[in-house]
Amino acid sequence: MNIDGASNENLLLKNQLDLAALVRRQRLQAGPKGGKMTAQMLAEQAGVSRDTIFRIERGEDVSFSTAMAVLRVFGLGLSAAPVHWPTLNTAQQYFKTV
Repeated sequence: MNIDGASNENLLLKNQLDLAALVRRQRLQAGPKGGKMTAQMLAEQAGVSRDTIFRIERGEDVSFSTAMAVLRVFGLGLSAAPVHWPTLNTAQQYFKTV
């Protein structure tokens, strides 16, 4: 499932913008009594600055450990899976048929 899906299982984060969307969506759904969690609340729970939360939500680069700290607040982590990039042979075959 990609980042736009409703479920949190097996999300595919392809870049910083996917991480940004995930963090923002989780933050807006994780506040007290079903309300939104502020950036300050998330920052305090993750042990980072509020500016760092804003940087993540803008899709800017942050360290791996910072991203992990923020994801842990939501009970999320990262795992690795093989990425199926086309091989040179596959790409050549594709362009021969186009």
